[in-house]
Amino acid sequence: MAADGLQLFGELNAEVFSASGFVVLSADNDPLATVEWQQLSGPPLHLLAAHTQAIGFDLPASGQYELAILATTASGAQRQLRFTLEALASSDENRAAIRLDHMATERGRVSLRVDSDTSKIITDIVWEQLAGPTVNDIEYQADVTAGPLHSAFFAAPEVDSDEVMVFAATLTFDDGATASDKVYVGINDAPTDRRGIFTQNEQFVTTDMQPYRADSPWAQALKRCVYTNLLTDSCSFAELPLIGMQTQHPDIDTILDKTLVSHPWMGDRFAEFLRQSATAEDMLNLLRGVTAIVISYDIRPSFYWVRTGAIYLDARNFWRTPAERDTLNTAPDYRSNFGDELQFGIYWRYVKNNQYYYPQPALAESQRNSRDLAQSEAALAWLLYHELAHANDFFPPAAWAGIDSNQTPLSYFQRNPANSTRLDSFYPLQSAALAGLAQVSFGGASAAVEQRQFTPAQAADEFSADIAPAYYAYYTEREDFATLFERFMMLYRLNVSADAGVIGQDDNPDALLTWGQRDRINQDSLQARTAFVVERILPQLNVAQLQSQLPGPQPLRAGVSWYDFAALTEQSGVLLRLNRATSEQFRPPLQQPLADHHLRY
Repeated sequence: MAADGLQLFGELNAEVFSASGFVVLSADNDPLATVEWQQLSGPPLHLLAAHTQAIGFDLPASGQYELAILATTASGAQRQLRFTLEALASSDENRAAIRLDHMATERGRVSLRVDSDTSKIITDIVWEQLAGPTVNDIEYQADVTAGPLHSAFFAAPEVDSDEVMVFAATLTFDDGATASDKVYVGINDAPTDRRGIFTQNEQFVTTDMQPYRADSPWAQALKRCVYTNLLTDSCSFAELPLIGMQTQHPDIDTILDKTLVSHPWMGDRFAEFLRQSATAEDMLNLLRGVTAIVISYDIRPSFYWVRTGAIYLDARNFWRTPAERDTLNTAPDYRSNFGDELQFGIYWRYVKNNQYYYPQPALAESQRNSRDLAQSEAALAWLLYHELAHANDFFPPAAWAGIDSNQTPLSYFQRNPANSTRLDSFYPLQSAALAGLAQVSFGGASAAVEQRQFTPAQAADEFSADIAPAYYAYYTEREDFATLFERFMMLYRLNVSADAGVIGQDDNPDALLTWGQRDRINQDSLQARTAFVVERILPQLNVAQLQSQLPGPQPLRAGVSWYDFAALTEQSGVLLRLNRATSEQFRPPLQQPLADHHLRY
């Protein structure tokens, strides 16, 4: 369909409850600069990407949906297109839904997922590209080993003008019936500078970022200085200062004025967290150490970057509804398989009332679950404590008043060593073996022969005798610093404990523990290191007094499953056994959750 210089891609007839979507492109050589999708009539739709050239949504009811597109081209021309989508009732129980139709940046990451709301078992899924620039090296992923391929991941091809790709997935059910769906993915011919600080790190970021508050006094600086393929150098503090250089007492409005998002709902959820979380006061203080907050669907994993002074947050920590989750890129963390060649893993999790706090069980994408605020807080609080510890490591409160606004975040750091360097000097970790192994587990280094022979018992002996809060602390001194702060704040502020466990990776389906400990952060040998960190980030806290009030470390029983909470802390001689049949469906994946993406300065 085409009108007024706009070309629409998508299906104008669909079944109720199906996933639908559209892409709009310029019909001539004048590319689109801004787009606004509006719903004019029909049952309400959740248009969560109405500022982009593509929208995707589920159809909640049968009927006619009238929509309009208001667009501005690069030359300033105004264009409009109206169309009607008709949703028809269907009695066919064999349905497929690919989510989500969306816009991607050339060379940017794309993820697609297909599901069915039928109670039938899906036995096979076949993906196919139907139209558009050919995509090479598509990675397909099953939800379970040897299962059907629910997800597809790839990098959008390079293009000379905006394009549209069309994909289809065909599902086969256990009774032999089939169902298919199509999805539309637009590719933006994005301006890119090969000298850019993101592109040099092989990151090609979305061009659909916008200040959460359009009228923010920092709107233009946010667009230019923190998350764009054209950014070639750090902006000065005069153009985008630390929040702590603006004010010692920021409120939520101050923070939201410095927030850049790929979808407006992400800013909404961030604002909700800042207003309602028990950590809110801490976060307002800690956010003084950043120039900006960036939340985007294509950030994975989250990270802090001294090059810009901003934190970059993976939006999967913010979603509350299935529709919000659908907008996210779900490509696996590129580090997911690091350390697979080792005989052990040193895992961690957060627990409260002797049950999972984070990661959270029973949130499989196929179940289309929602999350409440408490679950959202559990996903976000630890991450923000960690990333903001990095920010306040490079730019501690004691430094803000003396920073020259003509400097950039990077130039300041190059002249002023971070506190984590001092931590490593005063309270160094001792295990050279674990420091080397951490480069395998977190940095992707190839394991040497002796590292592949390192046993779970050896790892337990090394770790338990040292003063690291977590295995991740051995990766860099920066991670040691941030993890100490994160663990302390989660225990102090939220009464949430961290478990650490050494688990063998060979022939260990029940994840039986070699060694484990809860609340290691308050072990006597770690207290001085912890106090050094916390006092430099939040000097108003009386850390020694707080440490005297917090619970001490508790051993977790060896030979018991990581998932059997009752038996792990059982002090009697009776060994409780894991009931795999009832527990397996509630297990989060056994992995070493990671916090940060590490970019070159």
